[in-house]
Amino acid sequence: MDMTELFNSLKRGEVGKLYLFYGPEGLLIREAVNRIKEILIPPSAEQLNLTVIDSSDMAAQKIVNAVETLPFMNERRLVIVNNAVFTPAGKRGFTQADMEMLETCFRSLPDYSCLVITSKASPDMRTRLMKTLKSVGEVVEFGTLKPALFEKWVAKRFKAAGKTISPTVLNRFLVLSGYLERDSGKTLDGVANEIGKVVEYCEGRNEVRQEDIEALATENLSMNIFSLVDSVGSRNIPKAIELLEEMKRGGEPPVRVLFMVARQFRLLLQASIYKDMGYSGGAVASKLQVPPFVAGSLMRQAGKFTREELKEKLKECGEADARIKSGRIDPWLALELLIAGL
Repeated sequence: MDMTELFNSLKRGEVGKLYLFYGPEGLLIREAVNRIKEILIPPSAEQLNLTVIDSSDMAAQKIVNAVETLPFMNERRLVIVNNAVFTPAGKRGFTQADMEMLETCFRSLPDYSCLVITSKASPDMRTRLMKTLKSVGEVVEFGTLKPALFEKWVAKRFKAAGKTISPTVLNRFLVLSGYLERDSGKTLDGVANEIGKVVEYCEGRNEVRQEDIEALATENLSMNIFSLVDSVGSRNIPKAIELLEEMKRGGEPPVRVLFMVARQFRLLLQASIYKDMGYSGGAVASKLQVPPFVAGSLMRQAGKFTREELKEKLKECGEADARIKSGRIDPWLALELLIAGL
């Protein structure tokens, strides 16, 4: 079962007996657990029919005792085990004896109980315990959202906060969030925090504007590079140098900045070629393996340069890299000269 299937089943009020939720998206895991709790346990019955077991107090016998306890004045009982660690004996987490006890428990869960286990780490699905859990329950991975789902999630979040946001401004927020950047490590908790800041900033009006996003969204290196190259394309060199100085003050390694600048120009050249060949934004996104809204931004930015300019800028990046690596010039000075020359 994937996340979409899980949330669709919960919308229908369907709750099974056993779940394992794991992955980096703790926010979505909490939403799923809270939805199950809302379906099964009325607020007035929580004290008697809800048991929450945390990693600091985790033992197989305690879990077994909880799921075998009859519900009181309610149809079902809910047991939540947070941050479980499934590891071999001798390491932190369940011992081998615990896992054997849990395997027996999973096979004989009473119909009146629902056991939800959450884990930050990916469990080893080759173990007997995990194979048993998967055969009698549902295992759901909460990983990074795909671009379309992420866009929908962010739009829904703004709407729930009573804010309207145009597709253009929404795309700008999605890009600046850095969530879909490869190896960004960013989660929805961080994105939700940024949405909250924008909502507070817009207090007193319903519409979210691009200047609000620009003022408050946390910029990562990729987006700083995007803004830098955008400034170069607009021939606003003072702004480009200012952005470069911000990266320097932020402690970014100059060689990495140069690599990202070269990468941006390479993407722009590819986007320019595909655009001239008649590819749509979606096709360009597929070709470059980037989210559709990033492809749209690349195609827009590429329009500020000629094909020959992009080729020349890539060549200049290579020359700057050679001068830095040969020790002929200070890395930051090389970057400043490169940007000024561009």
